[in-house]
Amino acid sequence: MATKVMSADSHMDLIYLPPDTFASRMPASWGARVPHVAERDGGRVWVSGDDVLAPYGVYGPGVTGGRRGRVLTEAGFASGRETRPSNSAQRRADQDRDGVEAEVIYGIIGISRGLFGRKGITDPELLVAVYRAYNEYVADFNQTMPGRFFGLGCLPNHDGAAAADEVRRCARLGLRGAVFVPWGSAMPVWHEMWEPLWAAAEETDLVISFHVFEGGGATVGYEIKGVRHPAVIGAWTVVAPMQMDEILASVILSGVCERHPRLRLVLGESGIGWLPYILERLDDTYEERLADDLALSLPPSAYFKRQIYATFQKDFHGVRAMAGIAPDNVMWGSDYPHRDGTWPFSAKAIEEQFRGVDPAVRQKMLWENARRVYRITA
Repeated sequence: MATKVMSADSHMDLIYLPPDTFASRMPASWGARVPHVAERDGGRVWVSGDDVLAPYGVYGPGVTGGRRGRVLTEAGFASGRETRPSNSAQRRADQDRDGVEAEVIYGIIGISRGLFGRKGITDPELLVAVYRAYNEYVADFNQTMPGRFFGLGCLPNHDGAAAADEVRRCARLGLRGAVFVPWGSAMPVWHEMWEPLWAAAEETDLVISFHVFEGGGATVGYEIKGVRHPAVIGAWTVVAPMQMDEILASVILSGVCERHPRLRLVLGESGIGWLPYILERLDDTYEERLADDLALSLPPSAYFKRQIYATFQKDFHGVRAMAGIAPDNVMWGSDYPHRDGTWPFSAKAIEEQFRGVDPAVRQKMLWENARRVYRITA
């Protein structure tokens, strides 16, 4: 019997949203600062006031490069006209082509930091309004095909109380989880500022996800002192998943998981091959140096196994290592429609990664874990 497949890490970027996503859901008092699509220099782009936020209908510069780029181009992702990810019928067709039954969908995580070298939305009040509109949009999108799409909400990262308020609102909208962007947040995730957020997530049974984006870019960033180089961009792409090590260590050692045992946290697109080393080092460092000061009731790795989960796309060695260490804590995702993902070659990627792996472990990583984490029963 074939294993069912659910992507625990797919995307719904600003680039592909319907042009009226925000104008139809934000108060008119925001005026031209409401994100909308406009013509600039012969192309269509998302703008807010005088700021260009992102291209419209084109996933980033250089999307046509390589085998995957050619497929994305042929499918219309670089046309500047089609917005397949936000068209439920076209998105469903794309997933059928890829052999994916359902998806957890990450939202507009780049809008606060800027995409492809452009300026993001830095006004906290405007960003809260934009996120509220997006959360309403994705809640409606989920209902276009119930049981297929599980879009996550987006949370403000400038204030703990504001983040907690939006968690409760996401729960009322019927969302299963929400994304918190730690890069550029008012304080690091270990700070007491975020206690209202963790408490609200635990209270509402809402999953809090982090996702790879800009952390760890101080040395290998898209741009260093105004200089860009393909090798540097490539280096950042290679090492980006491992930026989640700081988030993982911080939420465990600072006692977030200790204080909130029912809180569920996800490391999005983090990969999993590095986890065995970090978990071993956490336990060893805690026992040798930190136990007297931190006085956690469990070894650090036990908190991971109890309430933290990680997603991966292609991680041959990670699958085998985590099959023995924590098979219940990792979830496969296609990263659709991003260039770094596996669409439309997911069946091949899955077969290569899971060849020789216990079918029960395969079933967990491809289907059961995501559904258990996000409380999906149907």
